[in-house]
Amino acid sequence: MTSTSSRSWWPWLVLLGCIGCYSIPVGMIGNTAGLFVAPVMTEFGWDQTSTTMYRTLQPLVAAVCTPIAGRMFARYSPRVILTITSVIFGLSSAATAYATQLWQWNLYGVIYGVTCAFFMYLAAPVLVNRWFHKSNGLALGLTAAVLSVLAALTSPITQALITSHGWQYSRLVICLVATVISVVLTFLFVRDSPEKMGLKPYGADEAPSGNEPSDAVRGGEGATRAQALASPGLYLVILIAAIIVMTAAFFQQVPAYTAKSPLGAAAGAMAVSIVMIGGTIGKLVLGWLADRIGVKPTSIAAMLCGALGMLLAYLATDVWLFYLGMVIFGVGYAGLTVIVPLLVRNCFGSLNYAEIYSWVSTGIFLATSLSFLIYGRIVDLTGSFAWCFYLVIGLYLLAAVLIVPAVNLSRGAWVPKDRDLTTKVGV
Repeated sequence: MTSTSSRSWWPWLVLLGCIGCYSIPVGMIGNTAGLFVAPVMTEFGWDQTSTTMYRTLQPLVAAVCTPIAGRMFARYSPRVILTITSVIFGLSSAATAYATQLWQWNLYGVIYGVTCAFFMYLAAPVLVNRWFHKSNGLALGLTAAVLSVLAALTSPITQALITSHGWQYSRLVICLVATVISVVLTFLFVRDSPEKMGLKPYGADEAPSGNEPSDAVRGGEGATRAQALASPGLYLVILIAAIIVMTAAFFQQVPAYTAKSPLGAAAGAMAVSIVMIGGTIGKLVLGWLADRIGVKPTSIAAMLCGALGMLLAYLATDVWLFYLGMVIFGVGYAGLTVIVPLLVRNCFGSLNYAEIYSWVSTGIFLATSLSFLIYGRIVDLTGSFAWCFYLVIGLYLLAAVLIVPAVNLSRGAWVPKDRDLTTKVGV
């Protein structure tokens, strides 16, 4: 194996670095945050709105900072940036174990927002885009699947620590362990680009096998910033990304829905685990499918799975049909961390990927901040979750309809006319 071989082991080590800077902090710290709400409220006597205000501030701050993060990734070393943000996020999260005032938690929300603008949605897609010309979808699916597995494993451990030692001890231990692992993996394995190391991206030297989708993006090509901004496809892609995050956010409302329905609270608790399992498998399958049949059909299939899963869950009168709906919904839920970055790459190529994807991520963060307010308001006004289900199903179907025009309009802004720009859904 030569140092410039496209099959160098370095792309896979960089993928391990992506797990360090993205999967570990989000899976172990971000996804266990909800477990600390009740004990913090109990200890300090705060209401839920005040206690969780930092989680409202976080996506709003991130939305402002994400375009800056995209420009910094394009100009400076991701290795340095992500190592620093991993340290700051991890230590500030651990410091909340000693937070006794609301302003301290809200300050943490601001720090969380600034740092996650770099690692939450940008880091893995940007690095995978640079290091993988082949198996891009599978690589992204792996980082997202590891995140889900870590969340599933860390949550019961965190809850057991809270029960036995209190929330402060649990928060401190989980955050410090996650931070040490995250920083070490990030520093050791994240590298800026293969070109700086005298290497080539994975798959760069391989001749086309004939099995790739006809609209597959070639390494090093893509839209300019001006072409992307002028394309209506960009704004459709941002809308699709916002829809996907809003529909995925409804997952947080499922336990409350089952608790008020004949299905019972136990079904809601089980649904959380089922969606995590379905989502883990879905992330791997969606990434693999995107590499084999193309991003458009894979994206549409994911959206239809989300709609079908929600429909079955809403119609279910017994737990087994409800669980089946949650499994299928898990595939649509997986679209947030797999479909969106692949869709952006397919639409605009890899040339200015970091900056273009940062604009899409801004829409994701804004939609995140609105989603909980929207669902809560619907339930308050109607007294039921029915219209929430209608909204989620409708949004998934709308996203499925928008995918083909979004891709074709976006690619039409920069792909040479002799390349395939047909509107067909398939490859």
